[in-house]
Amino acid sequence: MLDFDALSGAISGAAEIIEPRQIFTTLARHPRFMFPSANQGEVLDKWFEKRARRDNTIKMNTGSGKMLVGLLALQSCLNEKVGPAIYVTPDNYLVTQVLKEAQDLGIPATNDLNHVGFLSGQAILVANIDKLVNGKSQFGVGAGNVRVPLGSVVIDDAHACLDAVADQFSIDLPTGHAAHKALLKLFEDDLKQYSAVGWIELDRNDPQTLIAVPFWAWQDKCQQVLEILDAHRDSDELKFSWPLLKGVIPLCTCVFGANALQIKPRCLPIAQIPAFDRAKRRIYMTATLADDGILITHLDANPEAIADPIKPKGAGEIGDRMIVAPQEFNPEITEEDVKTLAKAISAHHNVVVLVPSFTRATFWRSVANQTLSKDSIAEGVVALKNKHMGLTVLVNRYDGVDLPENACRLLIVDGIPEVHDLVERNEALVLDGTELLLLRQIQRIEQGMGRGVRSGEDRCAVLLLGARLTQRINMPEARRMFTAATLAQIDLGKAVTKQLKGKPINDLLPILELCISKDPKWWLMGRQYVAKAPEGALSHVDISIPLARKAFDQASLGQWSTAAAALQPAAHAENDPIVRG
Repeated sequence: MLDFDALSGAISGAAEIIEPRQIFTTLARHPRFMFPSANQGEVLDKWFEKRARRDNTIKMNTGSGKMLVGLLALQSCLNEKVGPAIYVTPDNYLVTQVLKEAQDLGIPATNDLNHVGFLSGQAILVANIDKLVNGKSQFGVGAGNVRVPLGSVVIDDAHACLDAVADQFSIDLPTGHAAHKALLKLFEDDLKQYSAVGWIELDRNDPQTLIAVPFWAWQDKCQQVLEILDAHRDSDELKFSWPLLKGVIPLCTCVFGANALQIKPRCLPIAQIPAFDRAKRRIYMTATLADDGILITHLDANPEAIADPIKPKGAGEIGDRMIVAPQEFNPEITEEDVKTLAKAISAHHNVVVLVPSFTRATFWRSVANQTLSKDSIAEGVVALKNKHMGLTVLVNRYDGVDLPENACRLLIVDGIPEVHDLVERNEALVLDGTELLLLRQIQRIEQGMGRGVRSGEDRCAVLLLGARLTQRINMPEARRMFTAATLAQIDLGKAVTKQLKGKPINDLLPILELCISKDPKWWLMGRQYVAKAPEGALSHVDISIPLARKAFDQASLGQWSTAAAALQPAAHAENDPIVRG
């Protein structure tokens, strides 16, 4: 019998393997993992060179294998004794996917926070973002209160995770809540004085009503606000958010709507989750994060590191998309024409329509086989992946939904994404017409367009519907906000529409089929467009973002004059008077 202990002893003095590609060769992995792709290998090499930085952003197109990269990076961290390690996803569905990927790779992983392997730095914990970030987090809440320390963190699908993080740092109180009634009474005179019409509309429950508490009134009555909220801290609406926000209430914005009020800070006090805040290595993985500044405002990431992301050369690997705006090649084409075309295609393929609201969903009701929103989306997406469903309408879901292969062969983005968050709606009204708002819209649009292509070999035709949507995409400022690969596919789509100029929508059907059926000539053309795409900007961080973060941190410590001084350079550099304020 062979003595493996003796053989092991011969290499016991050797250093632990920490280079990700070398780690890959040692894994007892599934045969589908022959070797990392060129893009995966390039990104892993670049990360390894920069791994000592506390914050790193990895940008790879959807379907190019970020999951493998994240797992190998964390295994490298564990081998280098920078643990415990956690792989964070936006939802439980992706937790299952990551655990399966880790199993197939031969990397130890668990979803059990108390697992000995995780706590001892021998296995990777896989968890959704809400498990890590909430007011009763098992990892600990409050400065200095680390219950479970973390050495290395991967945040996958970062844009979706950031939305969830923002929700945790938000107080939302319905009109029937006792604290809502008390706050409305407290600010009644201020709201009437600030906007008499707004108060009248609020009083009659106009669904479009938004009225923000004036800054000066919020500051003057902040102590009373604290007392009201603290008195109801154990209610369902406050028990998870109050521990995170109670220390920064003076720095929050409060907006009243017809059915609720919302209280949110301009930056997030992520130090309230000290396990994350003190992690030695934090890796943010994303496909479409046009506004990188959100990593600074939400997670207090290092601005210099965020401005220097890790990405493969060129536009990277991406599946095939034919992106066409029918009303661009023929303004006579109506919404009904597009609906008829979509219904015809849905007879043989799964068609998914992204709409911004339930109001818009009613337009598609006559041809929809299912309409999915927050509560029904999980079950509906499973159905799409397993069988032919016809036409599906998704209400206001532009990220966090994967529709690979036959789950979606035609995707229709109907109109501009809307925000339903009260504070964000108020900001959108104030920022209308600014580049800052355009950037947010373009990011949501690109996220939406990526739902139907989930690997480099996937394919999905994309139709853009609505004059305002196409107008936004065609703005010169918008071009630098798209990723290089998406911009290349948009340009290819424009070349297609030039050949369809003035033709009826029925002429579009055989063109779309070239993409849907993976016509070899079309597939090659799409590959060539993406391959020749320029690099594009590495990162987009508005000059004001790091300064705003610094000012927020100073103000949260009561250093008001220092905070004001930190913001002055941003105010002087801003040319748009609306943004400058």
